[in-house]
Amino acid sequence: MSRKRLEKRESSEAAGPDPRSAAKLVALGVLSGLWSLFLWAELVVLRSGGSAFCGFGGRFDCNAVWSGAFASWVHGTTGLPLAGWGLAWSLVAALLPLLMLLRLAEGRPAGSLLSATRLTAGAGVLAVAIFLVVSALEGAVCVGCIGTYVLVLLYAAVALFSWRPLGFPSWERGAVVAAGGTAAAFALLLYPGLHTPKSSGEAGRRAVTEASGRSASGASAGTGDLRRDKALEDLVASLDPAMKQTLSDSLNIYRMSPERPLPPPRALQGSDLARIRITDFTDVLCEHCADLHQTLEELRKDTGPGSFSVDSRQFPLDGRCNPVFEPARGDDVRCVAAKARICVDPTGRGEPFAAALFARQKGLTAKQVLDIAAPFMPRAQLTACIDAVATRQKLEEDVAAASSYDTDGTPLVVVNGKRGTSFGPFLYAIILTKGSADHPAFDTLPPPNPAAHLH
Repeated sequence: MSRKRLEKRESSEAAGPDPRSAAKLVALGVLSGLWSLFLWAELVVLRSGGSAFCGFGGRFDCNAVWSGAFASWVHGTTGLPLAGWGLAWSLVAALLPLLMLLRLAEGRPAGSLLSATRLTAGAGVLAVAIFLVVSALEGAVCVGCIGTYVLVLLYAAVALFSWRPLGFPSWERGAVVAAGGTAAAFALLLYPGLHTPKSSGEAGRRAVTEASGRSASGASAGTGDLRRDKALEDLVASLDPAMKQTLSDSLNIYRMSPERPLPPPRALQGSDLARIRITDFTDVLCEHCADLHQTLEELRKDTGPGSFSVDSRQFPLDGRCNPVFEPARGDDVRCVAAKARICVDPTGRGEPFAAALFARQKGLTAKQVLDIAAPFMPRAQLTACIDAVATRQKLEEDVAAASSYDTDGTPLVVVNGKRGTSFGPFLYAIILTKGSADHPAFDTLPPPNPAAHLH
């Protein structure tokens, strides 16, 4: 290093940042940490069956982001949910300027800590940019996350812009310090991250797949009943306490439900001789309905052909076509999609059409429904069917059937005429028992909560 550069570096390190601005960074890091911890707690509440403060539904819903593909990938890959990474960043962001203040107070150079703080700020801005892009692509906004974004950007305004003249002295060591601090924060938070509940649909499907795999490898061919028994035992044993409670509550809802007659199936998927018939009532914008659709797809693979059949029905959450609810404002996508599905069902292509709609449900419009339906039915024929009296009558039939179960939302899952839930392990268990909710494998489950409210 040349003498001139060395003198410039020593001068920068000696000058250091304004202590007051460094103290602001400590405060912003602490506030960001507290807010991230709150969001993490809200995620746990939501995944445990409660509701988050920012669960407004539609596009402005924290759950839509927290349960989205990107957030699920981050949690599954790293072990930390997004809020956990926010807390990890905050710990580093608060500790670095605090250590820098201590060094400056002792009259010691703090160039590496200065660089580490500025690099941490840059990483925070990059993360915010990524999350905003992901939200735009997924068509949902995490209102609660906006607080984190604001705090990160305020932090960057000080560390990156106000401190710009200070540069990045000892940036190599600063990068090592920032990376080491992040690794330490990650290690500290990994245990609670791994024990943070994942979405019930995702976790339930994983439990079903693992249980079916173990039973298949641990039983001889031709031992039908023994194989199902082992699969049920493996399933119950694999569930964590919260999921065991959900399974217990789901079975209780099924046991207590009276068996009601349902209209003949409109477009049955699977054999009409199957012992289990699942009738689902869904809404195109319901995220749990999309999750149910994926769960049923996985169950078809895990239980084999002929195990169950599915009759898909419509229950749009819009008073313009469902008198159970108040008329919604804006685009009538729920009603249009419900009628479009009724129109496409007789073609035998209702299942892939439903999958295409659920895949695009974020920000879906009525016009997009018609566009998505183009490969399944000619546009003119579809619009004529949507406007037909017969289609309206079929939708009214669906609404009346669902209303007989006193449902207040979607998805509504009915198994052999009795109300159940969309919880994957419940559906898998009922399919294996051919409709019995009193198998000995369920004896180890906790007592059901009579007040449980599940869909």
